[in-house]
Amino acid sequence: MASHEHKIDHLDQPYYGPPIPPAPPATTSAGVRPPGRRRDSYALFCHAFRVLTLVLIALGVVALVLWLVYQPSNLKAYVDSAQLTRFDLATDANGTGTQLLRYNLTVGVSIRNPNRKQAVLYRRLDAVAFYGGQRFGYVDFPRMQQDRKSTMEVRPSFHGQAAFATGEAALFGREKEEGFFGINVKLHTRVRLKVIIVNSVEYRPDVDCYIRVPDPSNATAVALGFTPTQCHVDDFS
Repeated sequence: MASHEHKIDHLDQPYYGPPIPPAPPATTSAGVRPPGRRRDSYALFCHAFRVLTLVLIALGVVALVLWLVYQPSNLKAYVDSAQLTRFDLATDANGTGTQLLRYNLTVGVSIRNPNRKQAVLYRRLDAVAFYGGQRFGYVDFPRMQQDRKSTMEVRPSFHGQAAFATGEAALFGREKEEGFFGINVKLHTRVRLKVIIVNSVEYRPDVDCYIRVPDPSNATAVALGFTPTQCHVDDFS
């Protein structure tokens, strides 16, 4: 009995030894985290993925609504004037037999922006002239901005000489007799639409104009003059 009381008294005594460290966290035999922690990480990843997906869907819906509200109307273009002061064929003086098309052409093109809410930022604007399917002139313009509901005019002027395929000489002779030359003028563009301070993606609404220009050496054709012509303009797409 005395021995039992002695043991109890010993256990009741305060302990003054070194601190006892806490028990280590439970791990598996291979030192891998318990399955519960892996499940928590996976659940957090799934939640973040769902939130990101919902945000992207919301942004897509907002973009679609804005596009439907601010859907732009296509540009319109007209050739108001076109004048040739020289347009003839000559043989190369070097004796190669190459035919040269010598030309001096000025074209006035009006471009109409019918949109009430979008200005047009021209990141690229150049004009190319073709005759008989062959390119003979090129002019580029600096960057510019066209305001809403406005019309601007560009006046490309082509002059110089270019090699001309022998097979197209018959076309030239026929049209010279008629007094009018069929010339194709194309405007290549890269534009962005501007709504307040926001710019759209880039579009390429190219302009294609087929015009019949009086032969400057034909008095009758010159008297009839040039007929203003509407051009084809690609959609904003």
